[in-house]
Amino acid sequence: MRLRNAFLEQKILFANRFVVLLMLTFGNLMFSQKQSENEDIYKNALGNLYTHPEKTITISEYLSINADSDEQRSKALNLKAEALILQGNNIVALNALLESLHLNDDSMELLQTNLILSDLYRRLGIIPKAKERLNLIESKIHNNPTDTPEKIGLYIDFLTTKSILLCEQKKYDEAIKVIDDNLLTTFSYQFPYQVSKSYNQLAKAYMMNQQWDRSLQYAEKALQLSIKSGLEENFIAYAELDVSKLNFIKTNKQQYQSEIPKLLILSEKVNDIVLKKNIHQFLADLYLSEGDNTNYQLHNLKYLALNESINSAQQKASDLILSLTESELKTKDEQRYKINHILIWIIALAIIILGLVFLFRLKTRKNYNYYKEYISKLKKTHEEEEVIVTNKEYIQEIAKIPQFIPEKTEQILLEKLLFFEKGTDFTKKSLTLHSMAKELDTNTRYLSEIVNKHKQKNFNSYINELRINHIINKLRNEPSFLNYKISYLAEESGFSSHTSFSTVFKTVTGISPKEFISFIKKELSIAN
Repeated sequence: MRLRNAFLEQKILFANRFVVLLMLTFGNLMFSQKQSENEDIYKNALGNLYTHPEKTITISEYLSINADSDEQRSKALNLKAEALILQGNNIVALNALLESLHLNDDSMELLQTNLILSDLYRRLGIIPKAKERLNLIESKIHNNPTDTPEKIGLYIDFLTTKSILLCEQKKYDEAIKVIDDNLLTTFSYQFPYQVSKSYNQLAKAYMMNQQWDRSLQYAEKALQLSIKSGLEENFIAYAELDVSKLNFIKTNKQQYQSEIPKLLILSEKVNDIVLKKNIHQFLADLYLSEGDNTNYQLHNLKYLALNESINSAQQKASDLILSLTESELKTKDEQRYKINHILIWIIALAIIILGLVFLFRLKTRKNYNYYKEYISKLKKTHEEEEVIVTNKEYIQEIAKIPQFIPEKTEQILLEKLLFFEKGTDFTKKSLTLHSMAKELDTNTRYLSEIVNKHKQKNFNSYINELRINHIINKLRNEPSFLNYKISYLAEESGFSSHTSFSTVFKTVTGISPKEFISFIKKELSIAN
């Protein structure tokens, strides 16, 4: 009887183990199937990125919610951000990227997040933040940039993004050298998307450097690779546009006229709002040069509408970045280390305090030098602007790429800008590129080009610097302003918030408004 009971117990135990093993096996199969399904869905969303970005956004949101790991969620958020950037929705893209940024501590996906974030900062004109992100990526991949397929694609994109940023800073020779042509040739068929982008960027860098033949060579390489690899219309459109521009510059009339029908079709198909704007801008210029006023008006109106939409979106995103810091989005559940030895911490604290005192003194001395340099620069500004406006030879020398603004119109606009700078209209919160263009009796395209060309900065940076200089003059010439709160100074100079004002003030002068005011007070007390 006992033997029979023991046998039954053993049989039950074996059956239970078999059921548990079966459940585990089934669970693993279900998990693997789910992972496989999610990967297929992701590939589908990636394939729709350029053709149907709105579909990509919907799918990436689903993947983000149903992700099994932080890395998968980060991957979905990055894809969503890329689709949103194509549509010009910069604020939502920024939120997605910052969320992705804090999901992974050290992974390839984190590097991808930083790469997209750097390019977005560059688009918004926030160059220091764009550089910061690229430097972070470079420090992570500089030792073995091509040791895995994942790294190769990322590395090519990194070099392209770095080259674009150098072009923004007018460092065209560096922008050309930074892209490794041999690397592109080696991996052109394995990574056609990344290599096509790099070829397009090389074409633009050579174009900005006025090396038309080299530029055309790389534009045609990008076009051939995009067509041969079956890439989406966006990639073909970028290359077609550059080829057409270069043939136009080189006055190869037969060639660029044959490309017009292709550009007209692509202008309707592409989903990249910036690319669409650039196509209409080029077509407007082309038709204007040929005296076709009807088609010029048609494409110019489309260009202006898209340009206004892009500028508005970029302004909103820039304001958001100025008012928020990435630290505010970091998780608040970071654990602190416990104190193991009181004496060690007391000694460490004493060393830190001494170091901080030394750094504070060093920083104060450095900031005072910034203050003196900026005051000196401010005194020279008015005289230099007068010389620039009246110096026609300077205006002729500064133009590198063929422009479409008549010289007389350019001179009139420069004089109007000088008059505008002497007033206080730039402190209006409602001021936009569109409203200022209307006030100066011109269009946004002309105004934007004049500011970029003669002030060496974009419209937002130009207005911000005028506002900061205005409030500094108030602080130095009207002592009562030294006692006002920072929030009042922000309101007086046209900023929407205390935070935005403080951030822009430090960007322009190198030091905070509070410290700047303390230096003015110190000089006044010494003088008295």
